[in-house]
Amino acid sequence: MNDRLSLVLSCLLLSPLMAQELRIDFEESETGREPEGFLVLAGLFTVQEEGDKRHLHLPGAPLEDFGALFGEPTGSGVRVDASFRSRSRGRLHPSYGLGVHGLGGWRLMMSGSRGQLELRREGRTLVAAPHRFPSGRWTRLALEARPLDRGRWRVRGKAWDPDEPEPGDWTLEHITTIEASRGRPSLWGLPFSGHPIHFDDLVAEPIPIP
Repeated sequence: MNDRLSLVLSCLLLSPLMAQELRIDFEESETGREPEGFLVLAGLFTVQEEGDKRHLHLPGAPLEDFGALFGEPTGSGVRVDASFRSRSRGRLHPSYGLGVHGLGGWRLMMSGSRGQLELRREGRTLVAAPHRFPSGRWTRLALEARPLDRGRWRVRGKAWDPDEPEPGDWTLEHITTIEASRGRPSLWGLPFSGHPIHFDDLVAEPIPIP
């Protein structure tokens, strides 16, 4: 390998940019197994078939906080979307969500127990808005981290019924000067109701630097 090719490959590996849009619908994934390319941090994430559709499944027990990473690592602007479904049991509600920029990055969580949508980082809720938990129904979450000028970031999140058009407005927004960490998109689930959590139709796409 010549020096020029080595330099190009090194730049690609170290680049903070996500190369291209990623879409995962699990239809080509093998059932009963962890999806190819996923890094499971905790929990039994496997592909399951329901009718003529496949999706990612997290069991309803044990009652802990579980997560998995997917896609390419990036430290630049990125938007991640995914669909989620779980059920409440009495006053017990699960929580689920997605994240960007790895373990130290931002997360958008649907908190069933608190009845709200939350933007979080490193275990701290940055901003929240009331949102009734959609028990037994699919819901779509979108999280965007966009670089601005003067080292600032705009982090936004929203949720909607996937059978309806995506709303143009964002539910939550947070402006920060905290630098984005480099990492992969993520999925999170806490099956506190004892019912499984389902994930489907994942999308991760880069946002150009202004």
